[in-house]
Amino acid sequence: MKQALHFLSKKHLYLGVARYVLGLGMFPYGLTKIFRTQFVLTGFTWAQSQSIENIPGTTLAWAFLGHSAWFQILLGFLELIPALLLLFRRTTLLGATLMLPVTLNVWLINQALDLWPGTKMISGILLVLNILVLIFEWSKIRTIFQLMIGKGMRFKFTKPEVAINLILIALVGFLASKPLVEYRRERNVLTGDWLNQRPIEWILQKEHRGDSVLADRKLKIYFGPYGMYNESGDGGFQTKVTYSIDTLKRSLTFKFDPNETFNCKYELLGSDGLKITRRLKPAGSPELIQYFRKRVINGNGE
Repeated sequence: MKQALHFLSKKHLYLGVARYVLGLGMFPYGLTKIFRTQFVLTGFTWAQSQSIENIPGTTLAWAFLGHSAWFQILLGFLELIPALLLLFRRTTLLGATLMLPVTLNVWLINQALDLWPGTKMISGILLVLNILVLIFEWSKIRTIFQLMIGKGMRFKFTKPEVAINLILIALVGFLASKPLVEYRRERNVLTGDWLNQRPIEWILQKEHRGDSVLADRKLKIYFGPYGMYNESGDGGFQTKVTYSIDTLKRSLTFKFDPNETFNCKYELLGSDGLKITRRLKPAGSPELIQYFRKRVINGNGE
């Protein structure tokens, strides 16, 4: 009995169980990515959702991770190699260290994209096992960490180094964050709250030229930050187009590549209407007047 209790009290027993379960548990996940059989989407999966805002996180995750064949295979090897290293005592620490970014990333993806409950639970178990292996190997990790930070070594000019680094960090941080802050603030009455994934799409309701009412067609237009503009549907722009807006004059200027531009007027009609008056060429031609309805993307049916 004493021998059994002594055996059960050894950390190497639990380290062995943790590394084998983790290594053998990750082994099939690595293989399925290498053989490209995990991130597969059928046509029926896509047909269930007609717009990107209605596509569930599971489908988006699978589409992203499976989009590139070589990237999917790379992910497989990044899981397979650490899994194999965990099976050998000599390479346990190396395997657990290489595996930690993998298990942590998988767990975060499962949580962030709200994937299936089963995958959330499995990814959490694998992450905990990975952390347990590293805890069992803590004495080695501490020694390596002390070597990495140069513990016990004396460095000259430490205070000037700290001062210079603080100044550089503050300067680069200011220069890098300023355009980002300006970008976040880029918004007008036509864009919507694009930063929080609630941009506006304007859906064509009717249009007429002079006294003639034009045939119905499907057209959606999108105004984005920094002059980004897109159209989709019948007769949408196929070339790159940018825009600028003058909210005082209520005018829009569209620019085509390379240097062709045209101007038009806009008018907001109530809370969800937009009227755009386009001046067509040649001069003297009847104006094209278009009426659009606003829809907030991700707006819960608005």
